Amino acid sequence: MKISEALKQARNMLRTVAQRPLLEAELLLAHYLQKERIYLHAHPDEEVDEGYFSLIQRRATHEPLEYIIGEVSFYSKRFFIEPGVLIPRPETELLIDEVAKRIQGKERVAEIGVGSGIISAILKMKFPNLKIVATDINKKALAVAQKNFKRYGVDVKLIHTSLLDGVNEEFDIIVSNPPYIKRGFPLEKGLFYEPEEALFGGERGDELLQQIIDIFIKSSAKIIACEMGYDQKEAISSYLEQKGFQGSCEFYKDLAKLDRGFVLQKEEE
Repeated sequence: MKISEALKQARNMLRTVAQRPLLEAELLLAHYLQKERIYLHAHPDEEVDEGYFSLIQRRATHEPLEYIIGEVSFYSKRFFIEPGVLIPRPETELLIDEVAKRIQGKERVAEIGVGSGIISAILKMKFPNLKIVATDINKKALAVAQKNFKRYGVDVKLIHTSLLDGVNEEFDIIVSNPPYIKRGFPLEKGLFYEPEEALFGGERGDELLQQIIDIFIKSSAKIIACEMGYDQKEAISSYLEQKGFQGSCEFYKDLAKLDRGFVLQKEEE
């Protein structure tokens, strides 16, 4: 089958699962052939074997494109990703932007729940003099993060632990994109392929966020930035009031104008 014909057939097979079926068909074929997408348009009559359609079948069952090709696009860069590690979402770029606004350049940063490493990697590329320590309870995530750090030549200390348990260092800034979905919340089909522990934050969804806030309040850190669920602003505000937090709290929205995260800053002593 020719490339042009294969792409047409693949596009039809992906119509019900992909918002841009032709683009995904091209990305999967480029991955299968180990070529750039432009190659497909320059060689429409080249033959493609049936192995390509095994990838299309996987995508047709809602397996995420990123897991199939082993890469994800984030902050205009390509990062390694594997099943068992949360796929970064575009809205997390906003979390990085919020942190970056408040960085001078030489701070000590802790990332709680490093996942694939994209937050620490981008921050380190933006601010090479940061000292970053990143933790995760998922060993597979740590391995993928290490691959991404090596890919971009950034130095980030990785620790296998929950939250900051056993980490006896002082930090200026804490950043985290923790699990924050309420347990039992109906998920899109594609999310069933992703690790539950990276999605669900507890019975209410904000339990881990509360634990991270507690860690921040007790720590030497002056700033914390976290991603959160679109419906958790009131709960976070109430918890901060309950804890008697005296500093500033700024919530930010995503591109859909939904509440998506917050930045806390302690008062100057």
